[in-house]
Amino acid sequence: MSRPVSVCHGPRNIGGMAGVLARGQRELGADAESICHTTGRYDYHADVVLGTPGGDQRSPWQAAMDRTPSFGVFQFYFGESLRGNGLEDVKQLAQSGKKVFFYFCGCDIRDSKATIAKYRYSACERCWPVLCSRNRETALDVARRFADGSFVSTPDLLEFVEGSTLMLQPVDIEMLERIKAKRGTEPPPGEPGIDRPMRIAHAPTNRQMKGSAFIEEAVRELQRDGFNCELHLHEGLSHEEAIAACTSCDLCVDQLLFGSYGLYSVEMMALGLPVVCYLRPDVREHYPTDCPVLNANPRTITETLRRLISDRDERASAAARGLDYVRERHDHRVIAGLMLRAYGLEPTPRAKPLASSAPTRVEVTA
Repeated sequence: MSRPVSVCHGPRNIGGMAGVLARGQRELGADAESICHTTGRYDYHADVVLGTPGGDQRSPWQAAMDRTPSFGVFQFYFGESLRGNGLEDVKQLAQSGKKVFFYFCGCDIRDSKATIAKYRYSACERCWPVLCSRNRETALDVARRFADGSFVSTPDLLEFVEGSTLMLQPVDIEMLERIKAKRGTEPPPGEPGIDRPMRIAHAPTNRQMKGSAFIEEAVRELQRDGFNCELHLHEGLSHEEAIAACTSCDLCVDQLLFGSYGLYSVEMMALGLPVVCYLRPDVREHYPTDCPVLNANPRTITETLRRLISDRDERASAAARGLDYVRERHDHRVIAGLMLRAYGLEPTPRAKPLASSAPTRVEVTA
């Protein structure tokens, strides 16, 4: 007989993923909630938002225990648990029969020294002040000893978490479409690069780590050479504002140093933009063969943009393939279903990539 399965996501809401995945799991029949700290100006959604001015001031532990004492699965993000960076509660939860999973997202688990020494291009080399999590080793040790499993959001992180599973970043396509319908604007009329400037979107949360200087210099060089293009930098915006701003652009450049594409790339593909990003050769092998991201690094970004400005067909092909790719590989219900199976819970029918973005509700059994 089917029964509700209670899953707690939090307390960090990196890129809004805790909130999106809890919603996706509910859409697949599970009893899931996101209980998260406020994300400030980004304003990512969660079912329970903690720390808002005049709002809920409970600790994540108090909120989780008060809200649903019967949580059976806990999924923690960015190496932090309900008790914070010390992760003191993980052992307690595991010993009480709860299942615990970690979802590592980047600077929480990446070994910066090893990355700098091993790879030609590295965001770590340019990161200052250093953003590495101070409890990286603690999180690794706790996950190894007490967690039932660990996920990573991008394949470049697989080498830092032994035995981890790649779970690509989830995106709610319908939510992005609603933002576009409500606040977005179409690009100006005319052929980009010919009748008007090609509008290139870039939204750095950290310019040094995203390689923004290389992108800015590439656009300046192209402009000096007579190419009709302009860079649209979107900074200091809420998530919804940033998404709306990008809807008027023709092309997106995400990052040139990490070696994998980020959530911003996924969102831009979902909006129908061709995406340029650096995919390290060893990382590229872990992505599906139909990955449509256009590869460029600091050395090749100028020529890549030069080619794309001139090649309408390549841009159109990348945009079309990108939307299909996100629906198949990144839809929040696809990732939510894969995670439910990793917990040992079986959606019926089995979670699988969706050919369309129509919601599907299934029963979940333990």
